[in-house]
Amino acid sequence: MQLILLCVFFVTANTIWADTETPDQEAQIRELEKTLTRIQQESQSTYQQFLMIQEMRRNEMAEVPQTLRQPNIPLSQSIPIPNYEDLIQLKEEKQDRIDKYTTDLDRLYARYRELENEKQTIFEQIRSLEKKPKE
Repeated sequence: MQLILLCVFFVTANTIWADTETPDQEAQIRELEKTLTRIQQESQSTYQQFLMIQEMRRNEMAEVPQTLRQPNIPLSQSIPIPNYEDLIQLKEEKQDRIDKYTTDLDRLYARYRELENEKQTIFEQIRSLEKKPKE
């Protein structure tokens, strides 16, 4: 009789223990999923910024400086010769913009990789919690 009561006690205690652990695991999973959603949104935003700056850099590299463009001048008039200092200044400004875009691209790419690593870590945590036996 005592053995049966002892078995019933352990089964009941185990059931109570499992019931209290399951909501805790579910709460952890929900919290991790919220964090994962936030990180995914930030990752997507970072990627979109990366693409925009990449396109701006590409356009800047392909653009011909304004003073080198041939305006619509009648053939009877001569084409003005641009000032050398102005050309050098335009070239330096263009290079500065390209360098800034490159720096921004490197920073955004590093942040994107960091966010992707965080997402992977959270995925692994969620999987381990889901696989954990509900004793």
